[in-house]
Amino acid sequence: MSFSALRLRIGAPQLVALLLLLIFLAQCFWFSARIPLSAMEGTYIEAGLLHLERLANAASPARSPLVPLMAGVAARVSGAEHNILNLNSYRLLIRLPFLLVGALLGASLWYVARRLYGNIGGYVALGLYCFSPVTVAWSSQVGPEIVGAWGAFGLIFTAIAVAHTLYAPREVVLWNWKRILLMGLSIAICIGAQYSLWILLIPALAFMLWVGHVRPGAALIIFLAACAVGMFLLCGFYSFRPSVFRAALASADWLEIAANDISIRAVSSLFAAFFLQNGIGLVLLLAVCLVAFLVWKKTRFFGTAAPLFTGLLLVALAFRMHFAVFAFLVVSLPFLMLFMAGVSVDLLESRHAVVANAVVVGVLIANATVDVYSLMHLTLRNR
Repeated sequence: MSFSALRLRIGAPQLVALLLLLIFLAQCFWFSARIPLSAMEGTYIEAGLLHLERLANAASPARSPLVPLMAGVAARVSGAEHNILNLNSYRLLIRLPFLLVGALLGASLWYVARRLYGNIGGYVALGLYCFSPVTVAWSSQVGPEIVGAWGAFGLIFTAIAVAHTLYAPREVVLWNWKRILLMGLSIAICIGAQYSLWILLIPALAFMLWVGHVRPGAALIIFLAACAVGMFLLCGFYSFRPSVFRAALASADWLEIAANDISIRAVSSLFAAFFLQNGIGLVLLLAVCLVAFLVWKKTRFFGTAAPLFTGLLLVALAFRMHFAVFAFLVVSLPFLMLFMAGVSVDLLESRHAVVANAVVVGVLIANATVDVYSLMHLTLRNR
């Protein structure tokens, strides 16, 4: 694409999105510069460096070596590998791959929201994301949560995008080879970050068959081809050593279900703490959108139902997870934010637009206020 053609495609929506993402990255850099590396981050870095040297396998029963490799490569490129006792001096560079993944997830959320709901939907979704203390914090640390969230979001919406092409009068399987590769990459990132996220393959296939019901055979072939690509890329995280890869798959914990004596009170407290970290405004907007979805037919269409179903599935599964609770909750956030953006657009276009504007704008302002306060509080606490 020529520069002049690119310039014509960049308008006010793209510039607003870029500004919001730059503000998001600024918050992430602020967080990273002031919060030292945690013990868990140090474990990922060490495991990644040992994996690069083939001295140890960085995989665990819960995940592939993807996240340790990202941290290990960043430590090697930054020079931290030669100053292992002073890793905190390199924490910005070590965390940089995860900051970029967080920004890419935000860009993906904006792109999908804008395609589904228009410019206003894109602004609402990206505003919720960029001023979320949860997304800022998890994008600013070494860990599988934000990586899995990006892979999961790409998996679901690439599957839906592929399904929409099945109506075209052409050889859709071969014509979709780029989307097959993209979907395979999403599968590898999603499952590579957390094995138990394989569960999202089920709604991805269901959405493909629902949207692309005119060619179910082609949808199934594309899905299986993407899975094959994903498995190939997963094997790459193990340096393409089939025996090691097979052993890892055999010992993987594919569904981290907790014991039956799980405390409902403890889980409820954890969930409340997680969602309230974003401020009461986000919880309020989610409640308003859920009520509107249930009572107002206009808000109920595939573009809002798909992210809501996926988000609620992840939240429900998090109730039964053992160690992957936070991973599933973080992965659910972009889907719930997308749902809220879609319903908000319908509310803003209704005869209750004045009230809806007050609620949506108020939530966005409150969200930003809570976010800035959280960052300042963390800074003061870690001086």
